[in-house]
Amino acid sequence: MPSPHGEGETRALLKLLCQVAPRERKVLILVGEGEQVSEIARSLGIPVGTAFSRLRRGRRRLAAALKRRQPRGS
Repeated sequence: MPSPHGEGETRALLKLLCQVAPRERKVLILVGEGEQVSEIARSLGIPVGTAFSRLRRGRRRLAAALKRRQPRGS
């Protein structure tokens, strides 16, 4: 499905997601698709707490990558 934000923003987001560890990225993407963390944990065969930890770390790393990407002064 095409992104409503345009191709350039989609590419930029994909580049940022590549800076997140694969295990964390997988959880981030599944949550972004509307999956519940408990369902993600079950499908990946991991404890729910582990799924939440990966989500939290992934969000932090993605936020840090976004912050580095922003031009100074904005």
